[in-house]
Amino acid sequence: MFPGIPMKRFPQTVRDAMSKAGAAATCLPVQLDGCGWETAIFVQVSGAECKEDRRAMRRATGALAIALETDLVEHENASVVMLRLEIFTRRDDPLAAEILLVPGESQTHFESLKLLATQTRLCWFFGDQNYWSVFSQAHPLEDAQHQEFAALQRDALRHDTMIRMTGRYDARAALSHIVSHYELAAGRALRYTSGTG
Repeated sequence: MFPGIPMKRFPQTVRDAMSKAGAAATCLPVQLDGCGWETAIFVQVSGAECKEDRRAMRRATGALAIALETDLVEHENASVVMLRLEIFTRRDDPLAAEILLVPGESQTHFESLKLLATQTRLCWFFGDQNYWSVFSQAHPLEDAQHQEFAALQRDALRHDTMIRMTGRYDARAALSHIVSHYELAAGRALRYTSGTG
């Protein structure tokens, strides 16, 4: 287990990207500790509905249990990679979010997946409404996870290549169609997208 990486506030580029897209969760390539580029996940835990989550994070003495699931939606207009996050601040009521990536449209999303397929760790950062750090942690990425991210990137590229050959490629249409199926779930389950930045 890697320790959390100290950070007072999300980097300006991350704040700008999240604010521009209206996103409460995103993954972006960043440089941490003066090291090389790596993809990290940033989650804004704000609002009254997340008060208990922030409190649990501030009181945490070790790593939180986190689930990360991936999926590839092969939409008729573009590939969309979905990252489903569950952060177990409370065992029976996890904080949930989804990040949508369009690697065929956004170089940042393409690079994020590419890095996830090779980097040794995945860092998680949680911030309040002004992006001040509330909690962070990191965990190692293993070969099976590297292979999963590489397969997502490869399959998305293959699907998008076929769509481009037909002239139907439109990442914004694909994202809009997927987002149109979202509804805020009852209770505290939150669902957000990362936009296309």
